[in-house]
Amino acid sequence: MSKQLKAEIEGALLMGAKGRVFPLHWQGRDLWVKQAVVSKHKVWHRLQRFAAGLLAIPMLRPTVSPGGKPGLDEETSHLLRMREHGVQVPELVMTGEAWIVLGDNGSILKDHVKTALANGEDAKARDLIEKAARGLADLHMRDCAHGAPLLRNMTLRHDGSIGFIDFEEDPEGCMPVADAQARDVLLFLFSIQREIKKHPDLLHVGWETYHDQVGEYANALRPLSKVLRRIFPIYLVLMMFRRWLGTDALNAVQTYQILCRDIDPRQLARKQRPA
Repeated sequence: MSKQLKAEIEGALLMGAKGRVFPLHWQGRDLWVKQAVVSKHKVWHRLQRFAAGLLAIPMLRPTVSPGGKPGLDEETSHLLRMREHGVQVPELVMTGEAWIVLGDNGSILKDHVKTALANGEDAKARDLIEKAARGLADLHMRDCAHGAPLLRNMTLRHDGSIGFIDFEEDPEGCMPVADAQARDVLLFLFSIQREIKKHPDLLHVGWETYHDQVGEYANALRPLSKVLRRIFPIYLVLMMFRRWLGTDALNAVQTYQILCRDIDPRQLARKQRPA
């Protein structure tokens, strides 16, 4: 089977398969072939690493893929580690020198949310965001971090559960798990705010559901509180110039405000998890 599947993939590549990731129907199964890419490391990432050390904020460290075969190896290692912890990730079907083959893990969650909103099904969209937040919380409670838990990297599986795809970024390899999870939370909330601008209530839903699920002593909350303290001066400056801010800056401001309602950096710093 492996030789036949490999021949099928190489044939598709020779015929100019479109996209870095392309579907392949094989013996009644829906598979996905993901090709290696060149390294994404830039000069900016060196500056980012320097800033992370200077500010003592590990979650700022760059987590970009090294590209090529090493990048695929890192991604498969990340995927298998999460699978061992019981996270709903795709099956690793096969690996090659310049590609990997993954099983299907459901349809893209972002598309379901946007379709529900377009059809006026606000309650359905809310339910999907709640599911996504609980799915991320479950992943974190299994002592894992995703790296880029955006709505486009989460799926709605056939059984209605939340799945995860795209494991190019492996923050656990360059920062403590708690910081990687805090980074996950920020990226998840930014994704909701960015993709669904006209429904700010869904941002509240995403955060509140996650926070309720993980509890007040979750590992991610302490690094989050540290970041909130460190960027408070930046937040004040942004608020002074709010009317001239771009979309991303406004998204960051609103996310910061929502987090601060439930995370008091001064109090959280003094809290200890009960024995």
